[in-house]
Amino acid sequence: MRILVADDSADLVLLCRAVLEDAGYEVVTATTGIAAIAAAEATPIDAAVLDVLMPVMSGDAIAARLRLKTPGLPILLMTGQYGNQFVVDSPVPVLHKPFSPDDLVRAVNELVA
Repeated sequence: MRILVADDSADLVLLCRAVLEDAGYEVVTATTGIAAIAAAEATPIDAAVLDVLMPVMSGDAIAARLRLKTPGLPILLMTGQYGNQFVVDSPVPVLHKPFSPDDLVRAVNELVA
């Protein structure tokens, strides 16, 4: 199963990649919204883990674009924003930063189950 991970923090993207690969997932990564969309267009994905607040294109905007091509694509948003009304009202699951490797794997497993 191939998971797209997009966050503007390259360190967090690398950490997520290592954790998810150790859990048996194939991982495609990006550090911008445009790169995330390009990666998903170049390589079919089964789910996406997207940072909410990224420069130029937010995670929810990326999710909307990805779902145009793949309706129903499982999406997990990541954020350090607590109490943000968008996050509180999000119709998709939200993983709050900081999170542990186990939290990430658990959230992705639930997402794709």
